This record gives sequence, C-alpha cells and structure tokens, in this order.
Amino acid sequence: MEAVRGRELDAFDRSIDVHMGRIRAAIELDVKNPKRILTVRGVGYVFARQQD
Repeated sequence: MEAVRGRELDAFDRSIDVHMGRIRAAIELDVKNPKRILTVRGVGYVFARQQD
C-alpha cells in the first residue's frame, strides 16, 4: 500500500478490497466463487488461469 498510495496501510483502509470487488463483479461469472482473481490471505490478490 505504501508503494501505491505513498503511505502505510491504515487498519480501516479497504480501498483496494473495494476496487478488487468491482473488478471481480465485472469479470467473474460467480463473484462468491471467483476463478480469475483469487485472494491470498495475508498477502493480497493473484490472477489465476481460467479454469473449466
């Protein structure tokens, strides 16, 4: 977060999560069971190959 916004992450700053949710809503078939953008707890997000 520091590299993106120029400051450390505040405990209640969820702007990245909100943006990822919006991107998921646009590209995922099932937002509750994402296949393209996966959450890695404690790390962030990762793009995955599309799975059949």
